[in-house]
Amino acid sequence: METQLFRLENFIEPHEKFHLARVKIHSRQDLSLHRHDYAEIFWIENGKGFHLINGQRIKLKQGDLVMIRPDDDHTFTSSKEGLTLMNLAFRLETLRYFKNRYFADSESYFWTRADLPYQISFDKPLIQRISQRAEESLKFERTDLQLDSLLLFIFRQIQSRVKIHFKDKEDVPEWLVKAIHSFNSPDHFKEGASGFATVCERNIDHVNRVVRKGLGKTLTELVTELRMDLASKQLTITNAPIKTICNDCGFDNLGHFYSVFKKKYQQTPAQYRKMHQTIC
Repeated sequence: METQLFRLENFIEPHEKFHLARVKIHSRQDLSLHRHDYAEIFWIENGKGFHLINGQRIKLKQGDLVMIRPDDDHTFTSSKEGLTLMNLAFRLETLRYFKNRYFADSESYFWTRADLPYQISFDKPLIQRISQRAEESLKFERTDLQLDSLLLFIFRQIQSRVKIHFKDKEDVPEWLVKAIHSFNSPDHFKEGASGFATVCERNIDHVNRVVRKGLGKTLTELVTELRMDLASKQLTITNAPIKTICNDCGFDNLGHFYSVFKKKYQQTPAQYRKMHQTIC
């Protein structure tokens, strides 16, 4: 199949800084195999399908967000119900600006050298927030201000998912970094270590070895850290009952949740909430 080159100038007016659209794909024929002279972010709002990317076939589902580099060859195919996505395209000068200002040392996101582009999965409420934020930007002129604001919002959501210390970046493969960012929902946490291995699409013993080498901890310890990260966020920004947070973090026993949380933060969940929800 011949690859077409899509140019941003064909989608925007000269004074505009970005293109934003909602697209529904019903079949492979809806969009040809192509690459760009621009950068692109897309996220899946509804449906399931496949991303045909750099000669590989990758599953897509609601909540997936992907950063496409200019040299990536890609197109889509969908299931019977179709695949609805939002697409944000912008000039490479913006990408260079973000790299210099915020990600000078990063080899992830748009700057990964892996065969496949950066991809992360969000839960439904967060992907809806991103779509809502994107729609808000269309109420104004498509300026650098609106583009930068939207991109910063998206990057903030990605970076706020988890705070993991990488012992040695060279020993942490891209698939593990993606899994850590994607392992963030109650359904994931209920599955524990085996659920994390499923997200990695690898054997649990192999995942455990890589986690030990790259992060200096066991897979069980990593999952516990991810669970505690969610618990601390929920206690800070919501008024959800502690029992609900306990269940969302994958704990069946409230006493065990209290014990693990206090060991991590030297406070009970109630004490942690009181401290972090106090206005100073």
